[in-house]
Amino acid sequence: MAASDGRGTPLSPTERRALSLSATGLGVSDVAAAMGVPPALVRAWLGNAIRKVGARSKLEAVMLAARTGQIDLA
Repeated sequence: MAASDGRGTPLSPTERRALSLSATGLGVSDVAAAMGVPPALVRAWLGNAIRKVGARSKLEAVMLAARTGQIDLA
C-alpha cells in the first residue's frame, strides 16, 4: 500500500452520506437532488470516497466503507 493511496483516511460526513445514498441504488443526479447540491459535487465526493478507501469502483467503495464501519448498509 502506497502512502499516497488514501487508505485509512476517514470519509467526511458528506462523502459518507453520498456513498450511503449511492448504496441504495440512487444515481448521481438523484443523490444530488436528495442532498440539494449539484451532481458535479456528488461526483467529486464519490471520487474522494473511492480514493480514500482504496477502491477501484463505487461498488467496491461501498463494500469497503461498510466493512470498516464508515457507512451502514442497514
